[in-house]
Amino acid sequence: MNDSDRHRAVAAAYAAHSDDVYRLAYAILRDPDDAVDATQDVFVRAFERWHRYDPQRPLRPWLHAITSRLALDRLRRRRVRRLAIPALAREVAAQPGGAYAGRDPAVTVLRHESIEAALAGLQPIPRAAVLLRHRYGYDYAEIGALLGLTTTNVGAVLSRARAALRARLADDFPPSQRQEEHA
Repeated sequence: MNDSDRHRAVAAAYAAHSDDVYRLAYAILRDPDDAVDATQDVFVRAFERWHRYDPQRPLRPWLHAITSRLALDRLRRRRVRRLAIPALAREVAAQPGGAYAGRDPAVTVLRHESIEAALAGLQPIPRAAVLLRHRYGYDYAEIGALLGLTTTNVGAVLSRARAALRARLADDFPPSQRQEEHA
């Protein structure tokens, strides 16, 4: 199956099953924004692994298996972050010249939370594009293939999303604070 056929098949699967996948993700994660992100990730994984899908079997259980594993992994990561961040922050803060270098690690955690909240405020396609580009390192062509956009559209979506993120984060990261961090 070529990429074009695979894209059409996953797009049809998305049209038919995205609401159901979202409901399952939400039922596991209990967070609407996280469930939206998980839904997008499920279909990204389905696209990547479409060669493993047996068309003789129902599609819904295969998507539910991906959804369940992905949502449970997200819960595990959430729990690890909740437990590990304070411990890591104390350890790094105790080291001379550590990553926090005299700064309060709670401030860094709050900054990460602000960024996550700003991302959650974006529409799904721009959020997915930003995450695929900046968290996962996909190039514009790859993002376009995953999201069904042209490379030019990916650039425009990312540009608007970055502007929206800058506006949302302006109060949390005033210019004087941004300059101190880059010094």
